[in-house]
Amino acid sequence: MKIAKTIISLSAIIVLIMLQSCEPRVGKSDKVRSIGNTSEVLVVLQNDQQKENQIGIVIRENIEVEQYGLMQNEPIFNLAHITVNNFSDMFKKHRNILIVNIDPKATSTSVESFKDKWSKPQRIIRITSPSKSEFVEKFPSYAQGIIDDYSEAERSRILSVFRPSSKNKVLEKVREVFNLDITIPQGFYVAKTEPGFMWIRKEVTDYSQGILIISEPYVDKEQFSENSIVARSNRDLKQYIPGESEGTYMAIADDFIVPQWKQIDNFTSEYAVEMRGVWDVENDFMGGPFVSYTFVDPGNNQIITIMGYVYHPNKKKRNLLRQLEAIIYSVKFRKVK
Repeated sequence: MKIAKTIISLSAIIVLIMLQSCEPRVGKSDKVRSIGNTSEVLVVLQNDQQKENQIGIVIRENIEVEQYGLMQNEPIFNLAHITVNNFSDMFKKHRNILIVNIDPKATSTSVESFKDKWSKPQRIIRITSPSKSEFVEKFPSYAQGIIDDYSEAERSRILSVFRPSSKNKVLEKVREVFNLDITIPQGFYVAKTEPGFMWIRKEVTDYSQGILIISEPYVDKEQFSENSIVARSNRDLKQYIPGESEGTYMAIADDFIVPQWKQIDNFTSEYAVEMRGVWDVENDFMGGPFVSYTFVDPGNNQIITIMGYVYHPNKKKRNLLRQLEAIIYSVKFRKVK
């Protein structure tokens, strides 16, 4: 390819409702900038023992789970730990905070979520439970909601950094061809445009990031199936992204990591499908992770797949892929002129 090898359940519903509550309104000028690494959560415990006992274990088992589709093992979030006695003003500036509160006076387990409480942007989740045993029992049912909450916060933070430089020629071209708005920061460029297809790239010394936009007329919901998305994507990848030698081309791989398909309901469209997996180059040795989102643009009656991929051989890729996820989540429909 043209990528140079050298750079080359009910409880869940309840928790999601709770996670959207308790968000105090704050002014724009009274918060300091949050700190912390990308994809990191600071866990505030009541004592050191909680880190090593079942409380710490259940948190790690459910939040520090492996991100699907990466070439090397990387967790969705990295966890850092601190006790409440050491939770000073400096640590309160962390961007993602999970507070554990075992309170015998509590009548049941509750989950609260706060935005921008001590810094900005910031997401704080506090879980209060009457006992250690109940916390351990209930936490797994809350975990996906917690992951989704922190993931949304990470996307928002990334876009806040990217947005100032996004009014560029790439955005103009996406608007022209697909009638979509999308936040694409400086450093990306349009590598290829064909009917119903666009390849947007960023190439730096250590890694490559790419965004593919694939569009065709919407006929029926079957086009959202895993097989249909893979087939449609592979069709255009083979046609428009050849490899460096004859007979090679980019494709979605399924030999070792089968693409993971799931419906999502927090996208810009009413119905959307996320797919994660691995891409490779047929008859070559290049590959990496991808994430794609498929949705319908009702104004143009087009089904669109936007795929983000990373090439970063033998290096960590989670955060680079998260950047692309944030970019794709920024897509908005424009009015048909």
